[in-house]
Amino acid sequence: MKRLRKPAPAGKRRRRHAPRTAGTPTRAGRAAEVSKGASRGVAEPIVQHLGIVIRWARLRSFNLIADTAGVQLDRSGIVILTTLHRLGPLRLSDLADDIGLDRSTISRQVAAVVRAGYVERAVDEIDARALLLTLTARGQAIRHKLATAWHDIVVGLLTEWPEQDIAELGRLLSRLTAQFQLREDADI
Repeated sequence: MKRLRKPAPAGKRRRRHAPRTAGTPTRAGRAAEVSKGASRGVAEPIVQHLGIVIRWARLRSFNLIADTAGVQLDRSGIVILTTLHRLGPLRLSDLADDIGLDRSTISRQVAAVVRAGYVERAVDEIDARALLLTLTARGQAIRHKLATAWHDIVVGLLTEWPEQDIAELGRLLSRLTAQFQLREDADI
C-alpha cells in the first residue's frame, strides 16, 4: 500500500498558521484589498448566490448524491470516502483535521463505514503504533458510484445552458477556487 503523503505525528495538527511578518496583511487588510477590485454593489449578487450554493451543498446535495447513486450512506460517510480517495490512507487524527471534526466525532463515523465494509484499518508501515484508514475495494466502488452521481447531477443542472456559458462558468469557478486555495495556503 503506497501512501500519498506523510501524515502528521500523532497528536499534532497537520495545518499550522504561519507566523505573521511585518509584510503579511491581516484578514482585515486582505478584505480591504478585495474591496479595491470589487465594489460591494457589484459583488453582492455573487455573495448571495454563493451563499445559496453553499447552503444547498451542505444541506441537500449529500442526500441527492446518495439517492442518485442508489447508495445508503449519510453525509459523513460520503465525506470520509471522498477524503480517503483524495488523500489516500490517513490516520484518524489526520482525517479529522482535514474534515474539520474532533477525533471523538469522527471515530464514530469511521466505525460506521468500517462496519459497512467501505473502509479498513491497517497498521502504518512507518509507525507500527499507528493505524491507517484506507478504502476497501467495496469502498472504492461506492465512492465511484457517488462521484458518477455527482457528475450526473451537475450535468443535469446545465443541460439547457449554451456550451459557451458552461465553459465560462468553468473558467470563472476555476479562478475562484484558486483564490480560495491561495487564502487557505496563506492562513496555514
